[in-house]
Amino acid sequence: MRITDAMLSQRVVDSINESKARLGELQKILSTGKRVNKPSDDPLRISSIFNFRKELQEVDQYLRNAETATSWIDVTAQTLSQVSDVLNSARTIALRESNATSTPESRRASVQEVRNLRAQLLNLANTSFGGRYIFSGTKTLTKPFDDNGVYYGDSGEIKVQIEDRQTVTINVPGDEVFQGEEDIFSVLSDLEQALNEGDTQTISSQIGRIDRCLEQIHRWEGEFGGRGKRVEIFKSRLNDKMIGFNKLLSTVEDADVIKIIIELQHAGAAYQAALYAGRGIMQYTLIDFWR
Repeated sequence: MRITDAMLSQRVVDSINESKARLGELQKILSTGKRVNKPSDDPLRISSIFNFRKELQEVDQYLRNAETATSWIDVTAQTLSQVSDVLNSARTIALRESNATSTPESRRASVQEVRNLRAQLLNLANTSFGGRYIFSGTKTLTKPFDDNGVYYGDSGEIKVQIEDRQTVTINVPGDEVFQGEEDIFSVLSDLEQALNEGDTQTISSQIGRIDRCLEQIHRWEGEFGGRGKRVEIFKSRLNDKMIGFNKLLSTVEDADVIKIIIELQHAGAAYQAALYAGRGIMQYTLIDFWR
């Protein structure tokens, strides 16, 4: 077969173009740090990359859900702790005013204290987080209690998915907390009335009721402490998954920079060699024009 000048020129151009394309490909890999920059680079590898990224997106969503759950649970637990403080203050007043040293003057002062404690209790029962009431059940935009202690929420539970087929309940309806075995608002109202009337026997009887209120709140404190620990366990597991998937993704996707630099040097030398050979073959005619 006779090799013409045109065929020879085309082979030279093809060789230079191949060297140039390989050089450009390696430069892109080095600049991005990724082995695969488009599906056609490696279809099998890109499929694995897409799968790992999908897993990472799911884990990231679960982690964000878990953070939301932690925040809501923490706010609830802190509020319950403050409710306990209010009840302990009411108990101290009841103890003080039920003994023989109590005077009409001290009881009148205690009436205002209890009234303030009840108002504080209502504020706690109407706590909101992120613009939503935490004790309203699923009616989170509805204020749960009015000034008389009437409940306007519902009995719904808010569940957050923290892993595949795993959810955690992040709320508790306010009537279960504040109006369970004992209606806490009524207990403080009755204590206030007994102090107003100077009825030491009724004042004394409120101590046992306040103790039951405290037990009621402590049960929910324990419940939310347990929920918080469960979420933390899942968060730790999810963080481990995130690290694992990122390592796998890096193995499949990331380029070996040192290896690419060496290949880039070789490709650059090959490109320069192709140009030099082309000049020699074409005697600076086509090459000069093409460049």
